[in-house]
Amino acid sequence: MQWKRGTAVLWWLAVAVVVTVGALLPWLWDHTGADLKVYRLGGWTMLTDPPALYDARLPHIAMPFTYPVFGALVMIPFAVLTWPLAYAASIVASGVALTAIWRLCLRSFTAKPHPPVLVMLVAASLLLEPVRETLSYGQINLILCAVILYDLLDGKHKHRGLWIGIAAGIKLTPLVFLGLLLVTRQRRALANAAATFLGTVVLGFLVAPGTALHYWTHLLGETTRIGGLAYAGNQSWNGFLIRRSGDLAGGGPVWLVLVVLTTGAGLWLSRMLWLRGQRLAAASVCGLISLFCSPVSWSHHWVWTLPCGIALARVLDGRARIVVASAWYAAFVVAPIWWPPRSNNRELDWSFGQQVAGNAYLWLTLAGALVLAAGCRRRTRLKVGNYHERIS
Repeated sequence: MQWKRGTAVLWWLAVAVVVTVGALLPWLWDHTGADLKVYRLGGWTMLTDPPALYDARLPHIAMPFTYPVFGALVMIPFAVLTWPLAYAASIVASGVALTAIWRLCLRSFTAKPHPPVLVMLVAASLLLEPVRETLSYGQINLILCAVILYDLLDGKHKHRGLWIGIAAGIKLTPLVFLGLLLVTRQRRALANAAATFLGTVVLGFLVAPGTALHYWTHLLGETTRIGGLAYAGNQSWNGFLIRRSGDLAGGGPVWLVLVVLTTGAGLWLSRMLWLRGQRLAAASVCGLISLFCSPVSWSHHWVWTLPCGIALARVLDGRARIVVASAWYAAFVVAPIWWPPRSNNRELDWSFGQQVAGNAYLWLTLAGALVLAAGCRRRTRLKVGNYHERIS
């Protein structure tokens, strides 16, 4: 009887959280599927005029399609649906992916999360700025995050690496996860991921050879096609350097040095975490590497902060676990990157304090990486100490 009462209370709490989030989201959701419209344009162009894929534009959206040809092929199902159905399908797919992310992450604590607790967590995480922006834009970030985590954390399925290769074929930044597979010596998964990615490239050349060649030889490095690099929403080293230096051309050699250092240090930390059993933390750090090092990492790309928060809680104990995880998620709900003046290159005139707030995602995740490293080392020392106590 006591167990039933506890479950009933949890369900009522879950309902309260869902209703509260449902009331708040309309005030935070204002992009009406802009990116999904560009995705649909890419899919439709592949059906009607493949050579025009990277030149096609919508009347009221200047942004072109920027993913590889394979990415446009994946978008064809959204293109053939009516707009209401396509947007609804995007939200449902992202909602399923968000639930899958929580289930995969919570395995670090429990084999099967209690259903009302899972409902509360999924609903509450809709308020995280990267999550709500992904849904609002009609982006695919949650879906890519979910399939990558599944590939890395679910050791039961036979073709590990396949989904990482597909994700990289759609959007190139997941290629960093091949580095994780390499440094942790997961040779079979690495071979699967590399072969699958190359297969997506070959498929693009088979379907639209001229368009694919143009993408890989000319468009790949044209970051200006993605939008204004100085914009506050570009939370990457490149965006930070542009806002700090005022050079709209990009971070230049300094950015390249930071990319090399971040990749090297990040993969070293990921390897250490993976080998010490903190696989969720390793995957999260790898996802953060892609965000730091990409020329453009819009705030809605930062869905990797969701599993990273769970990883932080995993390496800490007691009150520190609650305080750090709560502060982490609260920071991504309030999103200080939007506090300073923005748009029309006003970011170039930020003061020191505005630079701190306007690049907050970078500073928060650097601090998070340090906590993961320190927490993992501490837990390892405790395990070694307990082992010596048992055998002495």
